[in-house]
Amino acid sequence: MIQSPEYKKLLGPLETYPSEIQLQIICMIQKMASLGFVATFTYVEEGPIVRTYYFEPSTTSPLAKILGKEDDLALALSVEAVIIARELGCITIAVPRSDRQLIKFDQSLHKLLTSPIARAMTLPILMGKTPQGEELYLDLAEQPHLLIAGATNSGKSIFTSQLICSLALIHSPSTLKFILVDTKQLDLTLFNGLPHIGDVIQNIHDLREKLDSLLNTVRERTQLMSGLCRNIKEWNAQNPDSKMDYKVLVIDEFADVLDSDTEYLSTLTPKMRPISIDKLVKRLAQISRAAGIHLVVATQRPSVKVVGGDTKTNFPARIAFKLPSMQDSRVVLDENGAERLLGKGDYLYKTATSESVKRAHSAYVSINDIAIIITQSDALRRQYEAFS
Repeated sequence: MIQSPEYKKLLGPLETYPSEIQLQIICMIQKMASLGFVATFTYVEEGPIVRTYYFEPSTTSPLAKILGKEDDLALALSVEAVIIARELGCITIAVPRSDRQLIKFDQSLHKLLTSPIARAMTLPILMGKTPQGEELYLDLAEQPHLLIAGATNSGKSIFTSQLICSLALIHSPSTLKFILVDTKQLDLTLFNGLPHIGDVIQNIHDLREKLDSLLNTVRERTQLMSGLCRNIKEWNAQNPDSKMDYKVLVIDEFADVLDSDTEYLSTLTPKMRPISIDKLVKRLAQISRAAGIHLVVATQRPSVKVVGGDTKTNFPARIAFKLPSMQDSRVVLDENGAERLLGKGDYLYKTATSESVKRAHSAYVSINDIAIIITQSDALRRQYEAFS
């Protein structure tokens, strides 16, 4: 190991950290130096899944020497994957912990109940935790629609369960209704007993009818609010005796839904073909926000055909769990990175209020957790309301 004063300066406050962290810092500085990039370690943030190391580059080190070198650093550290990112005045390197922590859903729900940040939101979604271990929430009403992509076992279905459970905990069945679309009849059917469920749709024909119905609901609500208020939140504030409920349409395996619909439409003559589900979803997404109707669309296969330009425009909030390739990551986020995630709830996301891609970790939702929400959502909600 080099022991020159210049090298020791790059190590920064090394002696204040445990031996495992010290070894990783030394390894990264040596590897970066071999790549022609010189940087000084400044500090590390410990999270439940990853450690984020901060380095201050020297003024003579071009970023091109380090950006895109994730595989080199991961190999040097003997870890599954790392993610390198730029921040103001520094670079960060996120390294997976050898003792990865489980983010417990019940603990996260308790913090949701007591969080002033969540209580200020209209449709608060429990997002899990940041890489630094802080609780993370998102207001679906501000997004207003959400696209979720992820390969098998990446955590996509668990996150969808987390979303449904957190919304059901905050809202009563009279203020929020779910429409669940699960043509494979696997994950979303677990919520059949939840009192918030309006419909569980299992085929494309029923989905087409429901989309038509939701479009009519949007038109009716818009006409009712015209000249009186701008959106459902203002209407409900002005009309406490005739409040409108929020509706959240959740579509699982959207790519398969579109494929089935395309196959069905191809069997009909052009004059007999109804409007495609793809077009109906786009129409609904374009006009439904003010009426309190929000879409959550999930897919394992984020191809350009499924997540095209129109979809990205209508779904500014996007979440990417681990994906097979950087091309898939670009389709969802317009950036690489999702191919380097760790799986099991590790994800990247961007929101309607921020174009920057951020990282987070979803909580683990068990079958027992879902059963508790289904059977005890009323009691838990009263607890939430006591904190409000």
